[in-house]
Amino acid sequence: MMVCVALRVGIGTTGTSYLVTVAPYMLVSAGTPVAVLIGTLRHRPSHRAGWFLLAAAQVVYAVADGMTVRDDWLGEFLEPTPADLMYFASYLLLCAAVLVFIRRRTPGWDIPGGIDALVVAISAGLLVWIYVLQPLTSDSALPLNAKLTQSAYPVLDLMVLILAVRLVMGTGTRGPVLWLLLSSLALMFAVDTAYAVEGIADGSSVEESYLDAMWMTSLGLLGLAALHPGIRRFDQRSDTALPDASPGRLGVLAIAVLMAPGVQFIQWLRGEPVSVPLISAACAVMFLLVLARMYGLVTAQRRAAVTDSLTGLHTRRHFTQALAVECRRAGRAGHGVGLLIIDVDHFKKVNDGYGHPAGDQVLREVARRLAAGSRAGGVIARYGGEEFVVLAPHTGPGELYALAERLREEMAGLPVDIGGDLLSVTVSIGAAVAVHPDPEALLHDADEALYAAKAAGRNRAILSPAG
Repeated sequence: MMVCVALRVGIGTTGTSYLVTVAPYMLVSAGTPVAVLIGTLRHRPSHRAGWFLLAAAQVVYAVADGMTVRDDWLGEFLEPTPADLMYFASYLLLCAAVLVFIRRRTPGWDIPGGIDALVVAISAGLLVWIYVLQPLTSDSALPLNAKLTQSAYPVLDLMVLILAVRLVMGTGTRGPVLWLLLSSLALMFAVDTAYAVEGIADGSSVEESYLDAMWMTSLGLLGLAALHPGIRRFDQRSDTALPDASPGRLGVLAIAVLMAPGVQFIQWLRGEPVSVPLISAACAVMFLLVLARMYGLVTAQRRAAVTDSLTGLHTRRHFTQALAVECRRAGRAGHGVGLLIIDVDHFKKVNDGYGHPAGDQVLREVARRLAAGSRAGGVIARYGGEEFVVLAPHTGPGELYALAERLREEMAGLPVDIGGDLLSVTVSIGAAVAVHPDPEALLHDADEALYAAKAAGRNRAILSPAG
């Protein structure tokens, strides 16, 4: 690719015939789908649909390039030409490939990534409209078919850019393949925009070698992405969520949000007419999107503060607050409040004998069974280590003991799968219930009952005499 770029730039200054001048470009254009196919067949990614779509897009693109060379050589430019239709088809195939990548890397709804991409899309769309589409559509010298054809390219480029931003701002593994693919798509958008802007400024077709060099570089980066062995892991999700408030992400969003007032100021300095309704609408939409993003960040932080990352249950902090609130409510209404403290029997032996990953799996399974077997309206939390608590409002001693026994049997009834081995897991449960309860006293009574259950041989539930 680099050799062909050097040849294209060098030959372009010698006055050589047109077909010789474009030969290096056509070599890169035709070689790109071959590179994508070779990389896909050699590295065998687990899901190949996106890469095959990408190869198909580049085949169609190369055919369109060949048809364009023929039209330029023969001087046929009745828009839209067959080459234009082939280019449009290649854009659609490219968008389909990127959509497949997004879907594989983000199986669920990644709303934060979608909002971020939409903010950037609105900002880029505003620039494309003001500096590309509006001058094209207002040029009275162009016939309608030419306006529609030339306007379609910036719109399709913008669509590809939006999907590229969505790809990089969503979840999924990072690495050279992602950045090569993003660089290729971003460079393609930049050179297509430069071609359109220069054509508007000159009022004629543009045949600059530096534009061909940029197109060739974009195609080369795309082929390099497919040849990289990282495509084997490209469609895998990352183990951890992306940092929602990373400096890079915030910087991109800040630039995008400031773009609308910046464009308005630049137009004012140039003495150009300012489209106040358009810019105002863009600012309003981006402002609302940023508010939605902030709401999502605050909600996620609150959820993380009250959710145990291992089990998905509530944290001790949340349980303590819920217990205090429920005790005050019970004191006013005069109903009973039940509390269970649940301890996994001999949990240290699980960690020592099978390793901490097996211990984590046991805790997750205990949490799942507690959530499935508890009453609606209660609060289930991981109290610390291998201890869990269940807060059961409006519960009497008989109901609470029956709940404790049911949960104990749920634990002992089926072994836990820890990576192929089946491990029998039991729990000891201390139960306490009180009317007009004091939180500390209720916790103390349940804790005493738990110690009694352990002393009696474990794998049993004991109701505190105070209840």
